Amino acid sequence: MPGETWAVVVAAGAGDRLAADRPKAFVRLGGRTMLAWSLAMLDDHDLIDGIIMVIPEEYEERASLLADDLCATKIAAAVPGGGTRPASVAAGVACVPDGAEFVLVHDAARPLTPPEVVDRVVAALRDGAQGVVPALAMADTVKRVGPDGNVAETLERGALRAVQTPQGFPAAVLREALAGHTADATDCASMVEALGRTVVCVDGDERAFKVTTPADLARAEQLAGAGDDDSSVS
Repeated sequence: MPGETWAVVVAAGAGDRLAADRPKAFVRLGGRTMLAWSLAMLDDHDLIDGIIMVIPEEYEERASLLADDLCATKIAAAVPGGGTRPASVAAGVACVPDGAEFVLVHDAARPLTPPEVVDRVVAALRDGAQGVVPALAMADTVKRVGPDGNVAETLERGALRAVQTPQGFPAAVLREALAGHTADATDCASMVEALGRTVVCVDGDERAFKVTTPADLARAEQLAGAGDDDSSVS
């Protein structure tokens, strides 16, 4: 519908570095799956009108049960992901209603993202941004390393940002970006940048870190509080 903001939650990754016995989004964190954390936050958010889940093949039934357990009212579909992240995003965006105004793309691997980040992304979109990314300033010195392993350059960290999700776009802009060459894209913003559109940064949040390794999961468990079981889906 015109004026609506939809969220596509990308949860199709295998998560090999997490060394789990299931896809990353279905690994448990604080008594619920990682995917459940993102779905609950977005379903409760006043600025989100609908949600599309992008999940691994053969996990449709489990995703449906998860949505039921959460009593989520905004989840419209669960679709299998593709062979690459852009393909998975495209599969999700294809299910967003044609009339939607904005689309937010969020990684289920960032389960503890607070709702205030969504507030800032949507506010920037409503102000006319063609792309919005939440981001944090870099605390570490960053070096560019050549293929031989030698340091090629020390980058000025004052101009660098670590980008998070959800990333937000006018729906028409994101659809145009996905129709282009996307195979090497590591995030949606880079595809929009390739169109020549300006992407703006808003403040991210330390809690929106990406769970990639067992150490990340342990950190998330500390923040989430183990034993807070709001979903019976394993």
